Amino acid sequence: MKRDAIAIVFVLAVIALFAHETWLQGLSPFSGDIAVQFYPWKSFTRSMLAQGTPPYWNPYTHGGAPLLANVQSAVFYPFDLLLFAFPMERFYGLSLLLHLWIAGVGAYAFARVAGATQLPAVLAGVAYGLNGFTMIHIPFGNHLTYVAAAWVPWMFWAATGYLFSDGNRLAWWLAGTAIAFLHFSSGHPQLLFYSLVFVLLYTLILQGWRMRRDGNLKLRVPAWLTIVWGLALLLGILMASYQLFSTLEYLGHANRAATLDVGAATEFSFAPHRLITLFFPEYFGTHLGGNHYDAFYFWSCAYAGVIVPFLALSLFRPGVRPVAAVPLAAMALLGLFLACGRGNPVYTLLLHLPGFGHFRAPAKFLPYYLAPVCVLASLGLERLAREAYAKYGQPKPEQAFLKLRLIGLAALSLVVFYMVPPLLAAMTDHLRSLPGDQPGGIRFYSSAVGLSLLLCALTLYLYTRKIPGKTRLAMSLAMTLLLCVDLFTYGRAYYGVTLLPPASIAHINAKPVEMKYIDTLPDRTPVDRVATLYRPGRLYSPDRSILWRIPELAGYDPMSLRSYNRLIGEMEGWKEGEYHDDIRLTVSDAPELDLMNVRFIRSETELNDPGLKPLIAADSGRLYERLSPGRSWAMISPRNSNGNPAENAVWTPVKTSVTEYEPLRLSFEASVDAPVWLRVAEWAFPHWTARVSRIGAPPKPVRIAETAEGLRAIALEPGGWTVEMAYREPWGRWLLTALAWIAFAKLTVLCYLLRTGRFWPLAQRAMGWHY
Repeated sequence: MKRDAIAIVFVLAVIALFAHETWLQGLSPFSGDIAVQFYPWKSFTRSMLAQGTPPYWNPYTHGGAPLLANVQSAVFYPFDLLLFAFPMERFYGLSLLLHLWIAGVGAYAFARVAGATQLPAVLAGVAYGLNGFTMIHIPFGNHLTYVAAAWVPWMFWAATGYLFSDGNRLAWWLAGTAIAFLHFSSGHPQLLFYSLVFVLLYTLILQGWRMRRDGNLKLRVPAWLTIVWGLALLLGILMASYQLFSTLEYLGHANRAATLDVGAATEFSFAPHRLITLFFPEYFGTHLGGNHYDAFYFWSCAYAGVIVPFLALSLFRPGVRPVAAVPLAAMALLGLFLACGRGNPVYTLLLHLPGFGHFRAPAKFLPYYLAPVCVLASLGLERLAREAYAKYGQPKPEQAFLKLRLIGLAALSLVVFYMVPPLLAAMTDHLRSLPGDQPGGIRFYSSAVGLSLLLCALTLYLYTRKIPGKTRLAMSLAMTLLLCVDLFTYGRAYYGVTLLPPASIAHINAKPVEMKYIDTLPDRTPVDRVATLYRPGRLYSPDRSILWRIPELAGYDPMSLRSYNRLIGEMEGWKEGEYHDDIRLTVSDAPELDLMNVRFIRSETELNDPGLKPLIAADSGRLYERLSPGRSWAMISPRNSNGNPAENAVWTPVKTSVTEYEPLRLSFEASVDAPVWLRVAEWAFPHWTARVSRIGAPPKPVRIAETAEGLRAIALEPGGWTVEMAYREPWGRWLLTALAWIAFAKLTVLCYLLRTGRFWPLAQRAMGWHY
């Protein structure tokens, strides 16, 4: 146990050294999806939770959309809740460091339970913790991807321990439950789905392989153990029922409900020709240097150090190998095979299976290659060290050169540590500066970097295998040191390119001048929406209106409401059913904008539309006011029946006075002269309720109907009314969550009693009391 603690501290220290800017200088990654999606969402979530209110609904983007029901929001992810104690400007830097730690320690634990000793297992922790798949997603702000990938080795760890346990399996079963809960609540449904598939398949194969090796294979036993393990994962997911069922309901209304076509589903594939990047990661150039000459839809990386695949392959030489070796190899090869996507002839068949057709980016199968192959590398290192010790390293009385060899190893390590990194850095910098139209030079320098590392690895191996009595220690430390040099040289550039200090992040998210101007307008109301145009490029993300508390349109959200996308699609001239997640508005004046009560238009360039009134021009953008006479937040149509509003109804504006506009509650006053449908420019969604009341009378509930455009409408009788709308999440989801947590707690107590031997005495006493 003490040696495990020392080894884990070593893994943590290596990763902390790699990401030292996050904890020494307070820097954080801030680009891509972090800037345009996750940072605003987390800021909004943090402010809502600080008020004691779950963020069920986000009224500031896309004209209003569910937030908790969007699983990517990860509202109650426990580690995010802990990090809310820090300023938001430091949140994503600390989160990145934390999940690099989780990934590294998870791979170490996975290697240990698979059969590696402490020192070789450290290599697995460093390799997976700093793998290239994680590194390339940092500049693009794919925060949820590397957060969810951190839990992949833990899923395999719990499954392996569950099967290898000689005694009570309940502790491992509960560990799998807890990890499944954390994996789900981290907010990446694609990686969770793949984890469930791979881990259940791995459980079945591993148990079957164990029984086959023992000569007692009975298919019923592996199947039964896999089913029981699946129940553990199911309980973990049910512990997040509050988000699970909300998300499933949202999918029925969201843009991503339908399956993707083959082109969209295979975007970002690994491709067979990229297998060479397992050894030479920048063989096809890099987007970091702007010289990537391969197709963009093959953007991916499965690099974990050039020595890792070789160490993994060394395990499969003739001889005895750990029982988990073949199942791990099967998982690694399957992950690599599926990651090929459009380069895989059978991948289109996979898209017809339930669940798979809803996800794009087959490259996200790569963690299921990386986690097993890193563990296989540690097992391969273990075997090489054991064989070298048996052949060369057994201490003999006449050997007097141990100290000299250790001194020589220290000198060789200093050479590797101080001389190899500058050389590799110079070669890598030159590689990234080469133009993409000269692929020959890129291939040459990429190969030279990899071959240089392999030459160092071979030298260290040949030297350390003959150190008597300390073979495993010397070989493990030498290979881990070389791996650190390799991954630091490769990954530091990806990690560091997007780091910003807290002051810069705060400045970027400060309210722009033209948005401050809106607050000064005497007739501005809280329901006046703003639309940002993209001409010719992006100004800033409309999602940041969450920070500014301005009702906004457009933005980036893969799960936007289908009705919203349909209305925007009509305005923008999209093809029927065309898929968009990053919605870039280009139209500045259209009837659809009237429906959504868009009063202001932001633009990066000057607009000359006659229906726009210029208000202010600033460095951050220009602000215009729409003069459309059809714009109104509330409109009415004659009510001829008690059914839903007619599809071709003629709507006329009605004056309303908005008295409250909060994320989960709005109220206004309206006066009508006849029975009407009253429609407001807010999106209809289940669980919004409405109550109406006359002055001095108690309120009464009324039904919210959905108009043909997807907006909310209620039926009103003649007279003056106060209307209140509120969002109330069904309590049954929280009840199921509570029941799942109670079951988990009871099983945890039972596990403790069984492990301490107190269960049967307590049971006997209870039976005695009963009788």
